[in-house]
Amino acid sequence: MITIVSGKGSPGGTTTLAALAAVWPAPVLLADCDPAGGDLAPGWLGQWLVAGAIRADRGVLSHATATRHATAGDPAALLEHVQTVPPARHVGLLAGLTSPGQHSAISAAGWTRLTASLAAFRTATGRPADALVDVGRFGAATPWPLLLAADVVLVAVRPTQRHVLAARPVLAELAERIVPERLGLAACATSPAGTHEVRAALGRDIGVEIPIDDRTAAVLSDGNDAGAVPGRSPLLRAARRAARRLHGTYHNYTPAELRVTAPLVSAGVLTGGTR
Repeated sequence: MITIVSGKGSPGGTTTLAALAAVWPAPVLLADCDPAGGDLAPGWLGQWLVAGAIRADRGVLSHATATRHATAGDPAALLEHVQTVPPARHVGLLAGLTSPGQHSAISAAGWTRLTASLAAFRTATGRPADALVDVGRFGAATPWPLLLAADVVLVAVRPTQRHVLAARPVLAELAERIVPERLGLAACATSPAGTHEVRAALGRDIGVEIPIDDRTAAVLSDGNDAGAVPGRSPLLRAARRAARRLHGTYHNYTPAELRVTAPLVSAGVLTGGTR
């Protein structure tokens, strides 16, 4: 489980997660868990949402409602709330809330159940199914279970003074509860020099480095070209390197096992299990 959180100013965490998911080397679950309301479906997948191929009412809220009487997370129960992403069919989307007011319907227990379900997913071959989780801007409503259970927590930051200053208090608070080995940075819309400056200013390792690439970013954030990611772009090349490195840190798959040949949800790639 890799969770991205950000400070003020929308540094690009959601776009970074969409990029990672699009090029992830295995079936992956993309969970939009921003308590202020999700941007993945209306952004990257906006055209599919308008066309009805993606449903806004099927995701985090529907899972919380369906499991409200459960005492523990059930990964098998999560499947019916996950939707295949049309432009990247190895990605399963857990759509986010549509308004901040819906957050009260989740509750701390709901986030805890969801966290347990995400962490316990496995593929049909018995391999763990990775989860990429967007918790949005850090604040009082941030779902801590999704941070504390993550294998990696990345704070999204751009190489600007405003974003670096916004990231500092977030990192300080996270560092009180998350060990240094699991806490890093996602440098967004950056350059090699910008990444160096961010690392030096914040004193944390860079887990993901995404370069400036306005055209591809517009696909992933605003749904240009129906969300179809280009075959080649600087942003996707960097995201692919990061995805393979992050994935390889926790798995030891052969190339054949990594090959994605079917939609994540409709083909039953994911099944419930325990780590």
